[in-house]
Amino acid sequence: MIRKKSITLAIALISLLNLPVVYSQKKADLIKTRWALKPVVADGVLSDWPDSLTMFNEATNLYYGLANDHKNVYLAIRSASKQDLTKILAGGISFSANIEGKKKNPPTVIFPVLDRTPGKSRNTREQPEVEEMQKQVLSRIKDIKVAGFKEIIDGGISLQNTYGIRAAASFDKNNFLVQEITIPLSLLNLSTSTSDEVIYSIRVNGLQAPQAAMNQRQTTQRQPMGGMNGNQFPPRNSPMNKLLSSTEFYIKSRLATKQ
Repeated sequence: MIRKKSITLAIALISLLNLPVVYSQKKADLIKTRWALKPVVADGVLSDWPDSLTMFNEATNLYYGLANDHKNVYLAIRSASKQDLTKILAGGISFSANIEGKKKNPPTVIFPVLDRTPGKSRNTREQPEVEEMQKQVLSRIKDIKVAGFKEIIDGGISLQNTYGIRAAASFDKNNFLVQEITIPLSLLNLSTSTSDEVIYSIRVNGLQAPQAAMNQRQTTQRQPMGGMNGNQFPPRNSPMNKLLSSTEFYIKSRLATKQ
């Protein structure tokens, strides 16, 4: 079971955004994308993935699966670390696809995106059960963030948008976060008729702080911050820095074709 304190911390921190601390894994994992025999329904349930996501990336603690058909590319992710829940909920996971060397800022979907509008206050002395806290988290996922798409203005789009981009999240029976993303190949300028290798990026964005507040702190506060060795950020190996930092990995694969 997910500890109540972990979920409570996650809910408390999801209102923060935008700190540029990044640690990346640059070498691409070479995989074989599978052909989706039928369209994958983005519902946060892994019933469409027969292997239950056996591919694993150690840098991000994510299991993942990748598939496509003639119309869409499909991504499924399952977190293997309950400790990373706060980090994922705070900044979401970015997923992009691009033919190698074509674009520096490829089309990207960021999910989950949590609604940061202040909610109704509750009695903090009464901690809800794990399932109730999970429902609270999922209820705050109201849109999908996009960037770099030629046909779409950067920003949030509806979960039921007209572009064909779909995303959903849920918690599995072991209380791990699961999410699925569907993106039309046409929006990525990709086609199953090409044999080019596609570079996919999956990045856990990490906890981020309001940029305006950050800029103000930089200009008004010149004295060393207590407990941070005189730097703006905590020590590199500290738990807080791991929460602040982004972690990224790359997948290299050709689009699958129907056999």
